[in-house]
Amino acid sequence: MVTILTHLWQKVVEMLHYPAGWFMGLLLFMADAVTGGGLIIYLVVIATAIDLICGIAVAIKRKNFAKSELMRLTVEKLVVYGAALLVFLCIDKAIESETTFDFALTSGVVGVVIAMTETWSFLASLLILFPKNPFLRLFQKALIGEIARKLQCEEDAVESILKDARKSKQPRGKNGQFVKKEGKK
Repeated sequence: MVTILTHLWQKVVEMLHYPAGWFMGLLLFMADAVTGGGLIIYLVVIATAIDLICGIAVAIKRKNFAKSELMRLTVEKLVVYGAALLVFLCIDKAIESETTFDFALTSGVVGVVIAMTETWSFLASLLILFPKNPFLRLFQKALIGEIARKLQCEEDAVESILKDARKSKQPRGKNGQFVKKEGKK
């Protein structure tokens, strides 16, 4: 549990170094506030599930065996995240009982932080899977640390790995020009 919380804190600190991280957090918080505070729980579960699926896809793409550790870690994350959200939902309810207004601030903030870290993680996985995607490339600089952790390499090597992955697989002729495939116009 301490490992997951430490990892969560490190990701939050890393994300908040970039405007994209702040923007994503603000957007998630506003979406949660507009929907009345219940949306964030679903977002945490959905983001964690997407992160699991993307993690398995990255393992398959890199021809690594996707160990059952991925599923165990996902279950552990859901338990820790659920416990944290439950504690802060109870704090919100205690505050509501002492005041006359609805209060979902603390659980909203904690939920947003958790959803942000999972979103950050699956964006890094998606960039590994689809290195040519122009939308994901906008986040490349911000995701370098997360990608390096996923690829288990140094941050300096990530850019060259992604650059190599972007190279076209289209056949080239003797002069280096792209060759059109026969039968296609």
